[in-house]
Amino acid sequence: MKKLSRKAQRGFTLIELMIVVAIIGILAAVAIPQFLDYMNRSKKNEAELNLNAIEKTNTREFAENSGYVPDTEALSPAADCCTQNAGGSRRCAATAADWEGAGHPGWEKLDFAMRKAHLFQYSYTGDATGQTFTATAVGNTDCDAVTITYTLLDATADGTVNPILNKPATRD
Repeated sequence: MKKLSRKAQRGFTLIELMIVVAIIGILAAVAIPQFLDYMNRSKKNEAELNLNAIEKTNTREFAENSGYVPDTEALSPAADCCTQNAGGSRRCAATAADWEGAGHPGWEKLDFAMRKAHLFQYSYTGDATGQTFTATAVGNTDCDAVTITYTLLDATADGTVNPILNKPATRD
């Protein structure tokens, strides 16, 4: 009698494939939320960096002229970034008219303007004596119902420059 031999099996069994799919699913369940949190934090860095730029310019202004920039600038741009949706990216367009020209002496003195699409609107309020200021960044990084606000403020009652950045309490 002739004995039939089984050919060597090649490929993966269904169980092996299911184990691989389960491992990939577990990794995705852990990695995707971490990635989304990382992206959200990186978007918020825009506000901190830009308020830091205002702080540096204003600190120099105080050192040179014994006072902060006394001007006031309303929220720029006027429309929120989710409404503008520049290029479908849920960002504000970088429009020179929002930051430069006769209507914006405060931004010009602060040497502050957005040169590329951005996620936050900015405002600045300085008092006439040059002893206090408040700079604000308002944004909605994921265009949901939650708006976040960063506030940079300083009041130099004793002549000491000490701006403080208040970060939002909520997570957007």
